[in-house]
Amino acid sequence: MRSEVWKKEEQHLEETLREIDRNIERYSGEVEVLREENQERYDMYRSSDSDMHNDLVVGLSWEDQVRFLLRQNRLASETPYFGRIDYQETGDEDGESFSLYIGKHGVPNGQDQPVVVDWRAPISSIYYDSDVGESSYLSPDEERISVRIDLKRTFEIEKRRLIDFYDTDVIANDDFLTKYLAKNKEVVLGEIIATIQKEQNTIIRDTPWHSVIVQGVAGSGKTTVAMHRISYILYNYPEKFRAEHFFVIGSNSMLLHYITGVLPTLEVDHVQALTMTEFLESILDADWKKQKKKMRYASDFRTQEETKDEVRKTRRFKGSLGFVKAAQRWIDRLEHRLLSREDAVLEGKTIFRQEEVETFCQAFPRMPLQRKIDVLNKRLMNQFKNECRDRDWSADKSRTESKAFRGYYGKAKGKIDLWGYYLEFIQELSDEYPLLIENLQAGVADLYDLAILTLFKKRLTDTDDFTGVRHIVIDEAQDFGISLFAVLKQAFPECTFTIVGDTSQNIFYDSGMNDWKELREEIFDAGRDRFYTLAKSYRNTVEISQYAGKILEKCTFETYQIDPILRHGMEVEVKKAGNREEMTAETVRRIREIQERGYKTIAVICRTEEEAWKAEEELSSRCRIERDPEDFTNGVMVLPIHKTKGLEFDAAILWNPDEEAYPMDDAAARLLYVAITRALHELHIVYIGKLSKLLE
Repeated sequence: MRSEVWKKEEQHLEETLREIDRNIERYSGEVEVLREENQERYDMYRSSDSDMHNDLVVGLSWEDQVRFLLRQNRLASETPYFGRIDYQETGDEDGESFSLYIGKHGVPNGQDQPVVVDWRAPISSIYYDSDVGESSYLSPDEERISVRIDLKRTFEIEKRRLIDFYDTDVIANDDFLTKYLAKNKEVVLGEIIATIQKEQNTIIRDTPWHSVIVQGVAGSGKTTVAMHRISYILYNYPEKFRAEHFFVIGSNSMLLHYITGVLPTLEVDHVQALTMTEFLESILDADWKKQKKKMRYASDFRTQEETKDEVRKTRRFKGSLGFVKAAQRWIDRLEHRLLSREDAVLEGKTIFRQEEVETFCQAFPRMPLQRKIDVLNKRLMNQFKNECRDRDWSADKSRTESKAFRGYYGKAKGKIDLWGYYLEFIQELSDEYPLLIENLQAGVADLYDLAILTLFKKRLTDTDDFTGVRHIVIDEAQDFGISLFAVLKQAFPECTFTIVGDTSQNIFYDSGMNDWKELREEIFDAGRDRFYTLAKSYRNTVEISQYAGKILEKCTFETYQIDPILRHGMEVEVKKAGNREEMTAETVRRIREIQERGYKTIAVICRTEEEAWKAEEELSSRCRIERDPEDFTNGVMVLPIHKTKGLEFDAAILWNPDEEAYPMDDAAARLLYVAITRALHELHIVYIGKLSKLLE
């Protein structure tokens, strides 16, 4: 027997769905009418008729708005909302009490009143931040409004049917989360907005006027927070930010495809998603295109055999602030070489002094060299013209004398040989770091070379390539050396950043970041920019989290311990095989058992790319393997560890983690920590020989 409360909620759901259905019917009709009208306007359009042009622009704009409303209602038609809050403004005890239903997509009624409130609206923050009792939220005008929450309810709705609902004073938050997280990965991702936690919500709704750095343990939702933050900013600051000015930067294209796949459901389109290499290439553009044909990139991930002392020393330097500071000093000297500091003298009279040039350059240190040259040349010519007027020279005399001062400080639009200057700079460092020049001479570059080239371009050339970037999201940020962040801050001084990562997962242990201290204190403003930590893991079961934690205990570096949500599952299963054939058969057997338990995404995780290719070949004759990992969907994938970073799977099988592949050191510990924490529900380990001591 259903309770009266249940019946009322079912009735409200039915009424909401009817309203949505009416909206869909109305907007569908309006779209068709507007489409036909705009087609007629277009057919009659003549460029000389300004009134007709305005009618067409207005008509197309209105059609876009109605299409957007139609899309909103269609997206909401299956699951219109997930939460409800009943509240009253504090101090207004005799005033009206409000009931708001909150969903992924705002839905207005015919009078433009909200039937469903968008999760990004300011009032919705109290759903995420508070339980029943006193609370507050910031209005669109940045005014703090105090409220008393009388009811907070979360719904489970599937295919237009009310399945269940939970009140916060009845079910604990972790119990509610456990119910959601026990589902397979695909379902969890679809319901993520309903389960945003208070500490995550704080980051999402932080002001876009400063940068945020987020240290989050594996499975803490840091990447999800970053994607939702984009949606929140674009929804609440439409006059200040546009989606095409947002960039999401990741370490590989598979990760980017996975993490940005949620953006369309968050009503975010046109955000550009690029690897760090692709992003720097897009800035360098033609300045790198010709040289790129002669080069190849160093592998994004190095094997154990490539850890010679000289290699590691070079990597550490390229990822450090020292590399950027050395480049800055060299560019300063280059500016002095290319921009004349001599007095400009006309018939024995100094008309522009060296001190004026120095003062100007010091006043505008960020101004590119080409623009400095252009401005100084114009100032000199203005001074020359004043002298001509004072001397009452004829036009011919003025033209003759002006030749000596044209381009006096250099050619403002002259060709800047960035690559040539970069090689000059690197050559100066070759005594201490010989591999820097040896690699380039062998035709091998990496993203740190691209970063310093970008700095050269910013400092030297007058270009538009640095415009149109307002906010940069960097995922798996610990994989990038601080030198990259130093360059990006200089290249885009007005841009804000959302930087998310986990130093415990830094597998680029020579060039990446092992802590956030230097980034916070040297690159960003510790007083203005924000640093957050997310310690709670929502991904792994307790058993998997504890297993990962034991590996971190064996490390010498500072770690952030995982605080797992109390969701139990299978113990981690470790199986030794007698030979490679047995290991392959055991892996296939476990894959089939996992699939029989209803899980859809399974990763077989190997140490290197070569090992992954070999394992895939052996497994593919016995079970179906997805061979296009760029399109991260359901199925079984065989991947090297570095390509699993940032991803999650229903189950993971760690392939042959023996002593040779994972010796007892910090680098190997980080790799294993990453591999183990990819699994939501089940972790299996199969091996031959001697198991790595890190896993004992």
